[in-house]
Amino acid sequence: MRPTRSAVPLAAVAAAVALLVSGCGGGDGGDGKSGKIDGAEDAGKKSPSAESSSPGEKDAAGDFRTSDIELPDDVKLVFDWDQPSDPDKAAALDGAADYMRAQMHAVAEQDPKDPVLAKTTVPLGSAQEYVTAIVKGTSKKGYSVTGEERYYKEHVGEVSNGDLAEVGFCVNQAKIFNKVVKTGKVIRNAPSDNSYLYFELVMQKSSGTGNPWKARTASVTGRAVEKCEE
Repeated sequence: MRPTRSAVPLAAVAAAVALLVSGCGGGDGGDGKSGKIDGAEDAGKKSPSAESSSPGEKDAAGDFRTSDIELPDDVKLVFDWDQPSDPDKAAALDGAADYMRAQMHAVAEQDPKDPVLAKTTVPLGSAQEYVTAIVKGTSKKGYSVTGEERYYKEHVGEVSNGDLAEVGFCVNQAKIFNKVVKTGKVIRNAPSDNSYLYFELVMQKSSGTGNPWKARTASVTGRAVEKCEE
């Protein structure tokens, strides 16, 4: 069955921004109302996000464990996923991983027009709309990102028509925090139900041999404790 998930409504995007900026484990002055998807300690020092994952060179198509996307040294993304044996499913999962890396890259750079986003999203799709809204919200508050974010309980659906696949996964944000760019202050709160998110993406295969799969649509569930608690 061909995935037909509709675009995320603007109201839902706004709610997601409020969740990530206000409820994902961070808090302004400890009041629990500030987000935790941003804060980069030293944006000038960067290393490949591959260092946050399994070692090894990306010599096979669709290996989510490595990437060319570079993140600040103090931002670590952990993909606790198994590599699918089907090459298209593997490539779709690889694209989903880079979509999450691109989101973190744009937040760290405070740039909603970060060119890295264009490499991982389908133009005008809700996946692009979602990330753009997140980055605008965090940059407006003067936040970047620091810490560790973990991705697990992945599921890759059957590939439809050779170019679409649904990818779902849990996110634990208990160790990722907002960081005030001007002062370097890290905004910390104790882990809570807000630490758990569940992402559902529709990934689309780019035209041309060897081109990546990009995120087309995104649906994000906050406080996904029942589904994602470990």
